[in-house]
Amino acid sequence: MRPAGPRAAAVAALLHQEQGGYANLVLDAELDRSGLTGRDRAFAGAVFYTTVEKQAALDYILGRFLPKGVEKLDPPVRAILRSGLAQARFMQVPPSAAVNEAVKLTRAYGKASAAGLVNAVLRKSCSFDLDTAAFADETQRLMVLGCAGRDVAAFLRQYYPREALDILTAPADGGRTALRVNPLKTDPESLTAALAAEGAAAAPGLVPGSLLAGFAGSPAGTEAFRRGLYHVEGQASQLAALCLGAKPGDTVLDLCAAPGGKTLTIAQEMGDRGRLVSCDVTEKRVGLIRAAAARMGLGCIETRCNDAAVYDPALPAADRVLADVPCSGLGILNKKPDIRYKTLDDGRRRELLATQSAILDCAARYLKPGGRLVYSTCTIHPEENQEQVRAFLARQPGFRVEQPGAALPAGMETGPYGMLSVPGRTGMDGFFICVMRRDG
Repeated sequence: MRPAGPRAAAVAALLHQEQGGYANLVLDAELDRSGLTGRDRAFAGAVFYTTVEKQAALDYILGRFLPKGVEKLDPPVRAILRSGLAQARFMQVPPSAAVNEAVKLTRAYGKASAAGLVNAVLRKSCSFDLDTAAFADETQRLMVLGCAGRDVAAFLRQYYPREALDILTAPADGGRTALRVNPLKTDPESLTAALAAEGAAAAPGLVPGSLLAGFAGSPAGTEAFRRGLYHVEGQASQLAALCLGAKPGDTVLDLCAAPGGKTLTIAQEMGDRGRLVSCDVTEKRVGLIRAAAARMGLGCIETRCNDAAVYDPALPAADRVLADVPCSGLGILNKKPDIRYKTLDDGRRRELLATQSAILDCAARYLKPGGRLVYSTCTIHPEENQEQVRAFLARQPGFRVEQPGAALPAGMETGPYGMLSVPGRTGMDGFFICVMRRDG
């Protein structure tokens, strides 16, 4: 019989996470199996994500008291130690409670012989002073204090040496949930009042039409959400959609649209008048867009299953094209903590860059003369951003970079090949946006 409870569910998800897979999918599957609801489900999720994000620091501290290191432990014992220490050091759980529950869980997993080890190591680890730690080099220091894998730490030291730690520790959107107000149904002031009545405090964000809110539960759990008064979307992502400059009556393509946040913002900017074809590569992901459009009551959105890297002559010629391409995700480390520990493999990187390049070339073919193309990513890697645009312009001399009409938050870096938001500078996610026009 499997151990029960929120801590057990978190440990089970961590064991699956070690075998690969996206953290959110692994956790959702385990929580569904556990049958947990309400606060227990939320606590299990918090333990899981905190453990995943803080793994480098957790392993460093635990390793001080494990002669053979963390990796030599049985997987359940390793997951129990990591999650127990995560609770005590990063979740304000009293150390005594974290240790006692970890020991109970060790026995429940049939590892009674390791219960003494878990007890002793956690008690010492909970009180370890990280300020006294001696690191082998600056990369290890960044890995532990910033909680990242070696490849990501090395990347940040190479490209952002003075602000690497800030990038790893800056909270996404100020630690609150970014919302896009649906102007077809409400306005920021009215939505703020409606959310306050439901117990969620909200304030204006950095991007016009955005709010930053704090929710006790899920942002999708309010009556305002069900009524389609807002959707959840990072501020930088909203800005990319606004930079498209879509107008009522336009024909617009959103080539890599799921889960649909930018599509919703674009449709609202169009006043729900015109034709917006929103595409993604699998039917399951297209279904997310379709469901979001229905909830928001937007009728100008057409959904289509389409591979953005392959030209489709059935798609219409467009006044505006958004290519928010697949990327390494190095700008959203605080939203997707498993990315912190990605291996930046050269072979995979070449494949990714080739895919981005193919999507850009297809996007160019769909655009009408005089039309606007926006290329965007949620990474801060120059090869995927400025260098990708530079190469595209060399292949496509009929395109030129132009300044967007949208107002830019303070701290945005602008240059001849686009605009960059770096976490810690702007208060937003790491994001790249390049606006280009095709000569008429």
